[in-house]
Amino acid sequence: SAEVVAWDWGWNRNEISPDIIDRLSPRIRLMSASEWKLPIRRGGVETEVGEYSLSAVGPGPRARGQWIQAQKRGMKTAAKVQLNCTWELASLPYIPAMNLVAKHCRGLAETGVTSMLLSWSLGCYPSPNLEIAAMFAHDPNRTEEDVLDELAHRHYGHQGAANARSAWRQFSNAYQEYPYHIAVVYFSPMQLGPANLLYEHSTGYQATMIGIPYDDVERWCGPYPAETLADQFEKVATGFHDGLSDLESAAQAAPPAMRRVAQDELRYAQAATLYFRSVAAQVRFILHRRRLADMPPTSPEAETLRSAVRTILHDEIHHARQLFNLARQDSRIGYEAANAYFYLPIDLAEKIINCHDLEARLAVEH
Repeated sequence: SAEVVAWDWGWNRNEISPDIIDRLSPRIRLMSASEWKLPIRRGGVETEVGEYSLSAVGPGPRARGQWIQAQKRGMKTAAKVQLNCTWELASLPYIPAMNLVAKHCRGLAETGVTSMLLSWSLGCYPSPNLEIAAMFAHDPNRTEEDVLDELAHRHYGHQGAANARSAWRQFSNAYQEYPYHIAVVYFSPMQLGPANLLYEHSTGYQATMIGIPYDDVERWCGPYPAETLADQFEKVATGFHDGLSDLESAAQAAPPAMRRVAQDELRYAQAATLYFRSVAAQVRFILHRRRLADMPPTSPEAETLRSAVRTILHDEIHHARQLFNLARQDSRIGYEAANAYFYLPIDLAEKIINCHDLEARLAVEH
């Protein structure tokens, strides 16, 4: 009498698997990761989703193919999704890119999928993003606009809803510039953001999966040239920054009973902006450091690069200070259930000291 779900993770090297599906009992529900194999183009680089992505809206061709094959046999189908966050940025409870979430849920409703597994260890915090999924689950025929309007009024009231919708739109548009690749999400400083330390010289250490990125920029990048990676994260940061004023206005206009949750969301959007800016800055710091090592220290080009490095150090001090304040206000920032805290506020204080030390070393040496 048990209801059995077969999850197709890894089947046929993640290709469509009619040979396996045809051997399953029609009573089994087939679950497929929704956005896998979805082709994307970011910063002129073509790749595809190789895990979960909030920035790339599913369902993708693999899941569609699996579900069609299963539905032909009368099987129920399910989607494995990450609607709060993915490894693109997992150390926040959720990313307020609501338009992308609603578009994904609308797409899933159109495939005939009847259930969803909404998160893994990351992205399991109760959130407005999961409310979107619930609204589509209760009525699969609803439109994206209708769901988002209801959500905005529910969380920001009549006065704040329009500004909230504007902010979500800007965040969603910006997030689609995220330089997605499995190497980027696993090895870059994305989970640490400003808490990742900078080094005067190459460490030679290899970045670890969802752990310590060090300064292993080659492993961070995947298929993206390093400059492109930095440029793309800067685009995402700029788009998020542009939406912050609207979300701040929405939070201020929210009725008193709603204001605390609205302020939480504003805090997460601010933190996300700092993460994206910091990763871009860290990539550029390493590139400048390498160029400086290869040129005469008294050349005009070297002085220009040192000036750029000083600017990055000042920026990273600002990023760390701002995130320190946010993390002190909200203990959910920096936390992910399987890894616990990627950093604590004291780690951000260390980063500030780290940047001041590098700045002093730069002045002494040159």
